[in-house]
Amino acid sequence: MKKIIGSAVTASLLVGSAHAEIFELGKIEVASNAYFDDKKFNSNIVFGEDIVNNEKKTIVEALNTISGVNIYNSGARNEQMINVRGFDVKHVPLYIDGIPIAVAYDGYVDFSRFTTFDLSQIELSKGLTSPLLGANTFAGAVNLVTKKPAKEFEGTISAGTFTGGGKKGYISVGTNQEKYYVQISGSYLSRDNYPLSSDFEKTTLQTSDKREQSDTKDKKLNIKVGFTPNATDEYAMNYIKQTADKGVPPTTDPTGSPRYWDWNYWDKESIYLLSKTNFSDFYLKTRLFYDKFKNSLSIYTDNTYSAYSYGGVGNPSWYDDNTKGLSVELGEVNSGANNIKVALHAKQDTHTEGGANQAEVYEMSVNTYSLGVEDIYKASDKTKVIFGASYDKDSVQRADNTNYGKSGSYGSTSGGTDITGYGTDKEFAYGEASALNPMAKVEHTIDDNLKVYGGVAKKTRFPSIKDRYSFKFKTYIPNSDLKEETTSNYEIGFQKYFDNSTFKGNIFYADIKDFIQSAYVDVYYGTKQQLQLQNVGKVTQKGLELEYFHSFENKLTFDGSYTRLSLKDKDNLVEITNVPTDKLAMALSYKPLKNLTTNLDMQYASTKKTSQTAPYNETGAMTVWNTKIIYDVTKSASVDVGVTNLFDKNYQLDYGFPEAGRVVFTNLTYKF
Repeated sequence: MKKIIGSAVTASLLVGSAHAEIFELGKIEVASNAYFDDKKFNSNIVFGEDIVNNEKKTIVEALNTISGVNIYNSGARNEQMINVRGFDVKHVPLYIDGIPIAVAYDGYVDFSRFTTFDLSQIELSKGLTSPLLGANTFAGAVNLVTKKPAKEFEGTISAGTFTGGGKKGYISVGTNQEKYYVQISGSYLSRDNYPLSSDFEKTTLQTSDKREQSDTKDKKLNIKVGFTPNATDEYAMNYIKQTADKGVPPTTDPTGSPRYWDWNYWDKESIYLLSKTNFSDFYLKTRLFYDKFKNSLSIYTDNTYSAYSYGGVGNPSWYDDNTKGLSVELGEVNSGANNIKVALHAKQDTHTEGGANQAEVYEMSVNTYSLGVEDIYKASDKTKVIFGASYDKDSVQRADNTNYGKSGSYGSTSGGTDITGYGTDKEFAYGEASALNPMAKVEHTIDDNLKVYGGVAKKTRFPSIKDRYSFKFKTYIPNSDLKEETTSNYEIGFQKYFDNSTFKGNIFYADIKDFIQSAYVDVYYGTKQQLQLQNVGKVTQKGLELEYFHSFENKLTFDGSYTRLSLKDKDNLVEITNVPTDKLAMALSYKPLKNLTTNLDMQYASTKKTSQTAPYNETGAMTVWNTKIIYDVTKSASVDVGVTNLFDKNYQLDYGFPEAGRVVFTNLTYKF
């Protein structure tokens, strides 16, 4: 241990920036279920200072500190994501500065590819989201708000190191003048591998104490230019480019055969224009954006990673997706008792992929629209009523059949329809769906120390391109008739203030209909009966969240949260996966000296199922502790050292995929 810490301190240099100004244009109303203005304890926002102090390098790590949020892995793809109150990222869209970010094909995105170095805060909404956010906010929304310079000149230069050959670096310079501002930043995060816990028992696919094929490399460039002609108006352009490549730890497929995958690249590029203009009685916000995503996955025959599987046919597999769109928000200024806002969103998602013959190219695209209105009515000095609705619609514009022209080996020997019939049409039927989503909630102040709220909201989620049209390696039949999933969310809660603490709690319930689930159909590929995604699920969600914050007089602070959650399929068609029943998170921060800060945090999650069919594999419960010590050498420079998974816990987020054991890190920081 001493050798690791000593070499890490010697090898590392981290230089940090002064606190950046919040980029107001990048904020959206996703933090609406904070309900009350409490700067000291707004538990639905992760602030940039806390992200840095607790060494949360990716948004997955940062979001895991919030009640109702659990992280999980798609182990076979080496992708890390979150679920919010039991629902995954398809149901909880990701935004950057209010711009929707997702893989156009399936609605997923690897959250671990998004580093936190250029963020000022992360906003989270759960359940009763505003109808102004746009389509598909079924269970909430996540918004990453980037940094904006606050001073005439400021900057950051950083570098760091951690166990597993890990390196991180960040450089940023910015200026905020009277009429304009400029921010340029770049970051680098990589590792050769991650160490496994000393309690891990080796397997035929994992023969060492360093995780096989767990290398990653992430680079990001962020350029922001803004114009502020007066105190109320602002216009900004932002360009973000991310490049990544990552290994995939070997595993076995459903038949028990070894699987050797590797991501060749995972690249993303965004450009967007944001504006806010104030007129005499109203304001106008606009967002115009273009987002491009490309990746490539190779599948190999063995652990030498030298020969492609399937005779090289269709290997490597690649995606080339893009999203382009705009949103407009119109709201009242100084409106008195009513505060009415209207928002319009429109975007087109386009997916392109290569076929079995690399010369073959298939394209699919869908348009999505949302028109929302919201009124915040001040019924009295103590009571606000918030009500509104959105009308959402999606419409497929192109749907190439990736099985077009295929025949020969698709014979049926078990009865039913031969899958060859699905190769006769060059395009699938164009699917579409629409929904009206009303919402209403009431906030009431009982006295200066106690506030309560309650509300109900109907939400929907449209099926993705993949949901409608994927054959999923010859195991599924497409279904262009898929409709939207629907949920009715109910929630009540309170917030109680004491002299040095705050206590919050809520109870929530949701009734989900037309949930998209798998069902067998009378179609075969050879002797294998096929599945199809259908609107057959009926699911209930219920739970509670409790949160507590206390500031002691001796410069010690404590915050903690507890989540109890239950999701059940009413018809017992499948098991609900990646949802632990109980989650507990705690954090302590102590400042024994003016220039010394110590942090300790813990996350506990009960066991969860990660397989929808027998044998219903479970992960087991997990408790992970992390710590960090920060010493301010001068007003501008500091050094820190810390450990993640302090007690070297052997745990897994996806059955069969062990997570990192003890990791030591260190940084030096300089502010100017």
